[in-house]
Amino acid sequence: MEENRMHAILIEPEKEPEILLLPTEGLKHEEAIRDVLEGNYGAVEFFKIQEGISLFILINDLSIVLGMKPNRRFPSPDEKHIIFGKAIFIAAYNGESADTEGTLDMPEKMCRIFIEQIKQNFSACDGSEKPDDEDKIYYDNKGQENERAFYWQEIKKPVHPGRSIAAGRVNFYGQEDHEIMEINGRFFKKVTAGVKAKKN
Repeated sequence: MEENRMHAILIEPEKEPEILLLPTEGLKHEEAIRDVLEGNYGAVEFFKIQEGISLFILINDLSIVLGMKPNRRFPSPDEKHIIFGKAIFIAAYNGESADTEGTLDMPEKMCRIFIEQIKQNFSACDGSEKPDDEDKIYYDNKGQENERAFYWQEIKKPVHPGRSIAAGRVNFYGQEDHEIMEINGRFFKKVTAGVKAKKN
């Protein structure tokens, strides 16, 4: 039986944008996105296509921690922000209607139009770009009294990391604090950031 697939757009460092075919079935769809982006991901709403539907950018949410290559800059006035690692442009319901959710197929013709727009507006990086210090900062309990700024520092595999808690493609260790993270066979430890850490 042939698997149903949907169209999205893939951008990779040092390559031209291209059409990406993803399986539509729930769990396979989610896992295929994680496979392409090499881990868990976050979504940024880029612009509204029509009422209730927007174009989203999916990016590995640990791309900077993992040292992924610089890809493209966001359009002006946000050109100082850089996409690191691969990214997927995908159509999805944007939450304006409570009874609709999920991603949507884009006709190939629409993908071709968006690809041209991406090439024109997301300037390609030259490979020398580095993330800003504030882009490396993460937060526990953001906006609360016990807010903690930290960054992930790569470490050798612990001898006895303890019991793991899976979160998608990431395993956390360290009871409630999740002080150690494993992703793609690499281990990282939380290090409290200094007072100079920028808070958004």
